[in-house]
Amino acid sequence: MLNQLFKILLAGAIAFGIVTYVTGGDFSQVTAAANKAMNQTVEQKRERQAAVTAAANPKPEQEAVAIDVVTKQSSASALASTLKMTGATEASRRVDVRAETSGIVAVAPRKGQRVRAGDLLCRIDIGNRKARRDASVARLQQAITEARAQQSLSQKGFAAANRSSAAKVEAEVLRADIMQIDIEIGQLQIRAPFDGVVEGDTAEIGALLQMGNTCATIVDPDPLRIAGFVPEFQIGKLRIGDPATATLVTGESVRGRIVYIAQTADTATRTFEVEIEVPNPDYRLRDAVTARIEVPLDSRPAHKLPQSALTLNAAGDIGVMVAEGDVARFRAVEILRDGEEGVWLTGLGDRARVIVVGQEYVSDGSTLNATPQDGTILGPQT
Repeated sequence: MLNQLFKILLAGAIAFGIVTYVTGGDFSQVTAAANKAMNQTVEQKRERQAAVTAAANPKPEQEAVAIDVVTKQSSASALASTLKMTGATEASRRVDVRAETSGIVAVAPRKGQRVRAGDLLCRIDIGNRKARRDASVARLQQAITEARAQQSLSQKGFAAANRSSAAKVEAEVLRADIMQIDIEIGQLQIRAPFDGVVEGDTAEIGALLQMGNTCATIVDPDPLRIAGFVPEFQIGKLRIGDPATATLVTGESVRGRIVYIAQTADTATRTFEVEIEVPNPDYRLRDAVTARIEVPLDSRPAHKLPQSALTLNAAGDIGVMVAEGDVARFRAVEILRDGEEGVWLTGLGDRARVIVVGQEYVSDGSTLNATPQDGTILGPQT
C-alpha cells in the first residue's frame, strides 16, 4: 500500500515539474490549455454525433429525370413466311432419237415441229435390203427342198445321216438372215418416243445416216419442271407435294408442286436441288428460262415496325425499346422479313408499346415521359 502511494506522489511531482518548466511558473496557462482541450473534445463529440445521425437518417436521393419519348401500340398478326430462290425451267424429258441402222435419209423432221408418240421422224431408204431379202428367201426354199431330199435318202440308207443334218442347219441360217433383214427394214422408220417438240439439229434428206447418228432431239415440256437450289439450313422446311409459285423473266407466273428434293447437297455450294412441276399443256412456257421461285412456309405471329425502331443493347443484341408503364425495357427480336415499308419481327408477344422516337436516348430501366402517337401499328396481313 505504501509502495503504491509513493508511486502516485512521485508521478504527481514529475508532472508538476514538467508543467512548471513548460509554463515558466505561470499556472494560468494551464487553465487555458485545459479549457481549449475541453472545447476541442466537445466539438469532436458533436461532429461524431452529427455523422451518426446522418447515417441513421440519410437524405432522400434526387429523383431520376424522366426522358421524353414517343410510343406506338403494336399488335401482332400472322405473317406467312416464304422461302425464295432463283432457278430455271427444264423440260421434263429430252431425248436424242438415234438411228439403229445405216442408210440414206428419205424423210426428215422439221425443227420446231410438234409431234405425238409414234409419229414418223425419219425414214431411211430401203436400199438393197429388199433384194437381199428376196435372195435369202430363194436360198431358203432351195435349202428346205434339199434338206427334205437328204432326209429321205438317209432313211432309205442311200445317204449319210450327217448330210441331212447339214442341210437343216443351212436352212435355219437362212431363216435367221431373213429375220435380221426384216428387223433392219423395220428400223428404217424412226418414230417419236413421246409427245413433244423437235429441237436442235435434225437429219437432212439425202444425207447418209450412220448407225448411232441422231435423227432428231425431242423435248417434252409438259409438265415443265423448274429447278432451284435451297441452302442446307432451310431444306428441312420443305416436303414433297408442297405448293410453290414461280415468276419467269418472260413475265409469266405459274403454280406447281414440289416433286423432287435432292438427298445429297452439292459439295461446292452446300445447297440441295429442288424441282417444281408445272402443267404446260399448250407449251406456252419454254425451257431454260430464269425463274424466281417462292415456297410458302408456316405462318408466324409478327409485328410490323419501322426500321428506325430497331436498336442495340450493350451486348450487341438487336431489338426494340418498349414502354412498360413509365419504365423503358429492352426486348430482343428476330427479324423475319424486311422491306421498304418496314420490318416484320417476333419477340414482342401479342401487343407492345414500342418506343419509336427517343429510343436511342434510353436504356433498360430508364424512367419515361411517354407520349402516344395516334393510331396503332398493325402487324402484317396474310
